[in-house]
Amino acid sequence: MLKKLFSSAFLLMLSTLIAKGFILILNILIARYTSKDIYGTFVFLRSTINLFETTFSSAVNPFAVKESSKESFSRVSVLAYGVFYAFTALIISTLCLLLWSSSSFLGSLSSFDFLTLQIVLTVVILISLTLLNGYATSVYIGKGIYKVIFFSTVISIVLSAAFIFNTYEDITVEIALFYMLIYQLTDLAIKACNVLINHMHVLKNIKYDMLFQKTKGVFNTIKPVILGSAINAFVFWFVRYITANSENGFVALAEFDVSFQMFMICSILLNIICNIVLRNLTKLHESGSNVKQLLVYALRYMFLSCLLFIAIGYFLYDYFLLLYGEQYTANLFLEVTLICLFYSIALAFNRVMVVMNKTYQLFYVALTSAVVMGIYILAVTASAESLAISFSVYYLTSCVVYLYIFSQIGLSND
Repeated sequence: MLKKLFSSAFLLMLSTLIAKGFILILNILIARYTSKDIYGTFVFLRSTINLFETTFSSAVNPFAVKESSKESFSRVSVLAYGVFYAFTALIISTLCLLLWSSSSFLGSLSSFDFLTLQIVLTVVILISLTLLNGYATSVYIGKGIYKVIFFSTVISIVLSAAFIFNTYEDITVEIALFYMLIYQLTDLAIKACNVLINHMHVLKNIKYDMLFQKTKGVFNTIKPVILGSAINAFVFWFVRYITANSENGFVALAEFDVSFQMFMICSILLNIICNIVLRNLTKLHESGSNVKQLLVYALRYMFLSCLLFIAIGYFLYDYFLLLYGEQYTANLFLEVTLICLFYSIALAFNRVMVVMNKTYQLFYVALTSAVVMGIYILAVTASAESLAISFSVYYLTSCVVYLYIFSQIGLSND
C-alpha cells in the first residue's frame, strides 16, 4: 500500500527530501558557526515568516491542489488562487513595513533592537516569495507534474550553495536570511518561467473580468479557513514570542528548534503524502464515497506513514542532535514523537474536511485548538520542553474536535 503511494510520486518525494536536507544543513551551519542567541534570533524571524506561510499553506494550498486535481478543472479557477496570493502578499508586505516604520508602536510590542531596515525588507520579500512559491507548487502537485518541482529545487540549491560556501564562516542574521531569499527567489522564478513558456497562450486568452469574479469567489469560499488558519499561525508564533521575551528566551528557542527540526522533516513528508492522498480523496468523493470510506482511506495512509517516519527518526535522533554541536543538549524525542503522531491524524481529518468543503468546521477546529494551546503556554514556564508540549496539546485538541465533528456528520447522515 505504502509502496504504491511512494512510487507514484517518487520525484516529488526526492525533491522534498533534497530541499529539506538543504534547509537542515543551512540550520546546522547557522547553529554551529554562531551563538545560541544569534541562532535563536534567526529562529524567531523564520517563525515570523512562517506565521504567514502557515496561514495560507494549511488553508489555501489544499484547495489549490484540489482544484487542479479535478478531471474537468478550470484554468481560470486555478489562476484565481494565484491572483489571490499576489494581492495577499502585497497587503501583508505593506502592513509589515508600516508596522516597522511606526517605531513607537513597535517599541511597545517588544524590546527587540535587532530589527534593522535590511532585516525587515528581507523578511517582507521572503514572505511574498514563500506564499507565491507555495501556490505554484500546489498547482504542479495537483496536476501531477513533479519534474518541474524537482529541477527547480536542484537548481535553486546549487545556486544557494555556491553563495553559502563563500560566506558560512562569517554568518550573521542578515546573511542567514539572505540564504533563504536566494533559494526561494530562484525556485519561484524557475516555476514561473515554465508556466510562461508552456502556457502563455492560456494566459493571453483569460477573460480578466471572469478572473476577478473567480478570485472573489475563492476568497468567499476559503475565508473561514483562512481566519482559522491565521489564528493557528498566530498562536504558533505567539508561543515563540512569549519564549523569546523571557529570560534567556532566544537560547530556549534555539534548543527547541533543534529538536523541532525533526518534526519539520516529518511534517513536510507527511504533507506530500497527504496532498497525493487528497488527489485520490477528491476522485473518491466525486464518485460518491461516503464519509466513513474517505476517513478510512486517509487515516490508513497517514498513520502508517507517520509510524514509518518515527521509526526512522528513533535510530537517527541522537546523531541528528550531534550535527548541531555539543552545546545543544535538550532531548525532546518523546515530545516530538507525540507531535508527529497527533499531527498525522489531524492532517488526515483536515483533508477529508477539505474534500467535503466543510470550511466553517475547519475554522472551529482551528479556533478551539489555538485557544487551548494559548492557555497552556501562558500557564507554564517558558522553556524548550514547554514549547514542545504546547504543540502536542494543539494537535491533540484538533484530533478531539475533528472526531466530535465527524461524529455529528455521521449522525446527521444516518
